[in-house]
Amino acid sequence: MITKIVLTGGPCAGKTTTNERVEEFFNKLGYAVFTLPEAPTLFIKAGADFLTQDRNLYFEIHKSMLRFLLQMEESFYEIAEATGKPGLIVNDRGAMDISAYMDPADWQRLLHETGHTEEELMSRYKAVFHLCTSAKGAPNSYTLSNNSARMEETLAEAIAVDDNLIKAWEKHPNLHLIQSEEFVKDKIDNVLLGIARELDIHNSVKDLIL
Repeated sequence: MITKIVLTGGPCAGKTTTNERVEEFFNKLGYAVFTLPEAPTLFIKAGADFLTQDRNLYFEIHKSMLRFLLQMEESFYEIAEATGKPGLIVNDRGAMDISAYMDPADWQRLLHETGHTEEELMSRYKAVFHLCTSAKGAPNSYTLSNNSARMEETLAEAIAVDDNLIKAWEKHPNLHLIQSEEFVKDKIDNVLLGIARELDIHNSVKDLIL
């Protein structure tokens, strides 16, 4: 059985560190874990200009990114099946994240041109874990230094992006909001426990987490 989840959240939410811990923890439990890289970061590092004033170029970048993301998911799903193990695919951002960075009319146009619906895109994932930006609960921890692709310079910008991402996923029937904690470990543990519940192994592994 292959379980697909999304790990999303605003800037400086701790996704990278959490992804590393998720991979380590569930690999030790015998799962074939695949943590897919964040598509926007790959696109930025490859030269895509997300700050362009050319509206058509901006649209085409996001349309291509959606197609890239979905194909990446399908490819790793096939790889996970081939392992013969129970699989866990963790998306560093999922398909609906793209809508948080687009004008609503352009997003609807993108859906039309690619032949998708919001309901279909959300149904690809069993659960969505939104890690709230540290700008909300731990503002002294907010930094630009740990992600060269991060563009939100102020706390207000980070909070606005975080809110938009929550709105993008709010109709998903299994959305988990992971609030910022004083200690990063507590935040990560909440994600591990949540994933364990989705895999129906919570009771047997909770003592390993807490």
